[in-house]
Amino acid sequence: MASVCLSHKEDPDGIVSASLIKYVYAHNTDMKVILADYSDLLQRLEEAVSMKDLKHLFICDMGLSKANEEMFFRLVEHASRGGSRVTYIDHHYLEEESKDRLRGYGVELIHNVEECTSILIYHNLLNENLPSRFALLAGLASIIDEMGNREIASRILGSYDKHFVEFEATALAYAIYQNQHNQEFLLALVDKLVEEMPHAIGGVLESAKEYAQKITNNISVIENDAKRDDDVVYIQAVDLPASTVANMLLTMYKGIKVAISYKQRGDRMVVSLRGSNLCKLHLGRVVNDIASELGGSGGGHDKASGAMIPKDSIGIFIEKIKGLVNGSSS
Repeated sequence: MASVCLSHKEDPDGIVSASLIKYVYAHNTDMKVILADYSDLLQRLEEAVSMKDLKHLFICDMGLSKANEEMFFRLVEHASRGGSRVTYIDHHYLEEESKDRLRGYGVELIHNVEECTSILIYHNLLNENLPSRFALLAGLASIIDEMGNREIASRILGSYDKHFVEFEATALAYAIYQNQHNQEFLLALVDKLVEEMPHAIGGVLESAKEYAQKITNNISVIENDAKRDDDVVYIQAVDLPASTVANMLLTMYKGIKVAISYKQRGDRMVVSLRGSNLCKLHLGRVVNDIASELGGSGGGHDKASGAMIPKDSIGIFIEKIKGLVNGSSS
């Protein structure tokens, strides 16, 4: 019988989560890793659930939205009722009703919005006798998820040189971003991370350098093309992922509350939002509601969220966000 780890492929938290799960649980069973983003989550989940003799299904760092949760629940229930053990580990906002439904299907739910998924895996599932490098890997993921200051993550990261962990985390993140369409590279990364630090893995530094050059090439473009409306700044991304551009906007424009970047993918817009400390809105909840209203999907954390919406709806989406941010006292 085989086990499957379905994990998020777009950033270190999902990749490290898969790496930790595979290392710990693959010693006594076959373990297949399936990497997905939010656009193909249901397709990849269906692929996993349909596997013959599925023993244990891990779902890591894959946040739900109103648009996909019903099908997600049906697939998870099918796997559980069919005799497969299902473990869902995540840190994105999740309604209490959704948690109850998952538990009702017999799903082992490990959920906490206070730490990233890799930290939750390390803290809840890993044997404390494992080498300290596994804790460090989880710590690297927390840095990129902007959660390195949380209780468990900060305790782990406090044992290492600050510049070392920031370098390793950034190199890993940039290599992942640069290779989003290179499934072979990402799957190899899952395997190699339990043996070597990111900088020592073949192709990581080279990929990170290429991605860094892309950022350099886009700084002036962002400065010239971004639009600001009171507390919100927004732009359409071209060469870089929307998430990277949103992070850049947040640091380049001081005093804003929310940065929005969007990028066309076929007939949809991929949207990323980042909130500063001045923003008191929970962006994950807000985006989930607005995206669902517009026929898309979305969600995330309080200060970082994303959505996929029909491309013609991007103007309405931005106006709704602006109205909530500029019209509030947040």
